[in-house]
Amino acid sequence: MSETVDPEKAVAIRLRARLAVVERAAWFGLVHAMRTRPEEVEAFIASERARCTEGFGEKEAGGKGWAGDLTVPERAMLAAEVDKGLADLLAEAKDAV
Repeated sequence: MSETVDPEKAVAIRLRARLAVVERAAWFGLVHAMRTRPEEVEAFIASERARCTEGFGEKEAGGKGWAGDLTVPERAMLAAEVDKGLADLLAEAKDAV
């Protein structure tokens, strides 16, 4: 068994680590905000859920948005996943405070 990491897999591992760091930093900020301004956080999450659903439903700016490379069904799936993720995140943050 080799004791080294394949260079291509190392790139993926570093990206996973970066994502984990960003997730934890964002979680800390969300929980802090829920403790200090829960009504504003809930309103913001609700507006973001609506905005994402609208934004992913159609190609923004002639397909130049960050989801513009996706097909209509793919954008619908992305919108549903983001919406579910935001709803779950808010529920978890409420439980944490």
